[in-house]
Amino acid sequence: MSANETSGGQRRAKAGANALIYAVIGIAILVVVNLIAAKLPTKIGTYQTDWRWDMTASKRFSLAPQTTKILGNLDQDVVIRYFDRKNNLAGSVKDLLDQFPAASSKVSIEMVELDREPAKAGQYNVKEYGTVVVSAGAKNEPAKGPKEEEIANAIVKVLKGEAKTIYFMQGHGERDIADTERRGYSAAKKALEEANYMVKPLSLLAEQSKIPADATMLVIPGATKEFLEPEVAALKAYLLKGGKVLTLITPTTPQSLVKLLEEFGADVSNALVVDISGIGRLFGTDELMPLSVAYESHAITKEMANTATLYPLAGMVATSTGFLPGADFRLIAKTPSQSWATREVASKQISFQKGRDIEGPVGIAGAGTFKDPTIVDAAEGRLVVLGSPDVISNAILGFNGNRDLFLNSVAWLSADEDLISIRPRDPEDRRVELTPGQLDMIFYLSVFVLPLGIVLAGFGVWWKRRG
Repeated sequence: MSANETSGGQRRAKAGANALIYAVIGIAILVVVNLIAAKLPTKIGTYQTDWRWDMTASKRFSLAPQTTKILGNLDQDVVIRYFDRKNNLAGSVKDLLDQFPAASSKVSIEMVELDREPAKAGQYNVKEYGTVVVSAGAKNEPAKGPKEEEIANAIVKVLKGEAKTIYFMQGHGERDIADTERRGYSAAKKALEEANYMVKPLSLLAEQSKIPADATMLVIPGATKEFLEPEVAALKAYLLKGGKVLTLITPTTPQSLVKLLEEFGADVSNALVVDISGIGRLFGTDELMPLSVAYESHAITKEMANTATLYPLAGMVATSTGFLPGADFRLIAKTPSQSWATREVASKQISFQKGRDIEGPVGIAGAGTFKDPTIVDAAEGRLVVLGSPDVISNAILGFNGNRDLFLNSVAWLSADEDLISIRPRDPEDRRVELTPGQLDMIFYLSVFVLPLGIVLAGFGVWWKRRG
């Protein structure tokens, strides 16, 4: 072997050794940095620190905006206790709980080994592993489970105390809050109860046409039959005196309700919305299931930018001209410009006709207030109109931003503006689904083709050097 070949071999060996050393040093630095970050305090004095960066696409390791907002508004200390087996106290639930004190200096967490501290478990009436209890002052509230939204809801309950009452109208073909089918409202009822509201049905005829005194707000969920005159009078009196009403309309809303809403600034006079923008195809919907991604500046929608909401078989919402003095109603959501509305609701074939139909964008949700200008310090009534009763149906409530729109509307109507935000979502399922043919291809590539390729490449290098 020549001197040049020997020198070249030594250089290659030295370069390889250096590369290996640098790689080991780089890995060691990363390990040390992670260990230091894991041991750093989440609180320095009164200053909260957060040494982590969430690089996941779904922000799996970050608190949702609503949770952060709740924690940022705390005015008293909150303790979150997690009861479980010893092996589970250092798992994913602790990773989640650690984010709460990192977001607020008023929150502390306590991990309790249930089997070793039965007295503490008895103090908080804990009987099952995996239980979370939130405490503030002398009040304790068990969370429904160890998920972020369930813990956030428990914090709200322990701070706000007694649940507010929401009544859902019945007797005019409205959706049923107990119905678990696709068009039912059982999921909406559950979401409200978890957010510290009490949900009850209401028939004005059974109540002698009076809104109960304990009503925080009233929901009219897709009425299809006319209201009797005493019922309309009761609803109007309720709004005039500062009542709060959420109405979900259809393209064929009863005229008695249309005329009532018109007095408070909302025009819902029977027009079907058609969306031909094509945006809905991205979500698997069609022209009669319009979407909205354009929101006006309002407390309900201010944090919903780039969030789609879906309105199947929707009626158009507009501002009326014949409203009462003191009424102020405005649109908060619109459809894309490539949409339109027709008053030919009963037509079997729907096609746009210029001059007859209403060109888009068209309103699909609105909110307003009413304050009697003749009364000093009059109570403020509030009204929200959503263009479809299916917005909060069991089948649609979970769609993108529908749940946030609904709960934000309820929070605004019930004067819980501090709860208006984007809520936690379940971690996104990002698994890769492969067909049997694709699995076979991966198997043969990894077991036969790639190893054979490496062997042939090595043989080629050996043969070249040998030559």
